[in-house]
Formats: sequence, structure tokens, C-alpha cells
Amino acid sequence: MTDPQLRCPRSSFPLTRLRIGGIDTDVCEDCGGLWLDRIERSRLENPSSVFGDALVAHLGQFPQTLLDHSTRLSCPRHPEVVMLRRRFSPSIPVEIDECPECGGIWLDADEFAQIRR
Repeated sequence: MTDPQLRCPRSSFPLTRLRIGGIDTDVCEDCGGLWLDRIERSRLENPSSVFGDALVAHLGQFPQTLLDHSTRLSCPRHPEVVMLRRRFSPSIPVEIDECPECGGIWLDADEFAQIRR
């Protein structure tokens, strides 16, 4: 069984599968947003990961746009589920969108770079 095409929760643009260091991620080539499933997330969060650095460099090529962060987003994997907006962690005040169904997170264009700083 194959996954249906995931779509950007901001623009509905189809997400592009990007493999970095054996880790599959899904990137919106329209807005530069990033979808990370629970497993992908755990492998890229480590600040010493060179694969995370490569992903930050790749995402840096997309122009940043003004976003309305008050808009609630639907999960790319479960479109019927509205994601929760929360801080990434107590020590990293970046606001992210997380699916309560699957634990995946949506990061807007600059949020992944902010998390890895």
C-alpha cells in the first residue's frame, strides 16, 4: 500500500519527498515548509546531526513569506485532524504545529533552522 500524496497544510501544494542521509522528509517547494513524521523528527532533532544541517541549507533556498500563525492547520497525513499549535520545547520557544493523531509536526520555512540553533 502506498501513501496518498501529502499536501502542504498552508498552500495545498503537493509535498515533495526529500531523502537526506537515509531520512525521508516531505518539503513544500511552494512555501519551504517541512513535514516530519515522529521517526524523522527524532533523527533530525539532534543539533550535531550533519543531516539536519543539510536540510537547513536546502530549506534556506525558499523565500520566506508572511504567514498567519493564528490559522489552524490540518495534518498532511490526516487531513480531517486539526493540528495543535505549541512550543517546540520549554527551552526552544519556536511555535510548531503537531498532529494529535500521529505525532508528526509541521514546521514553517524558518522554524527548523530556529530549532537547530
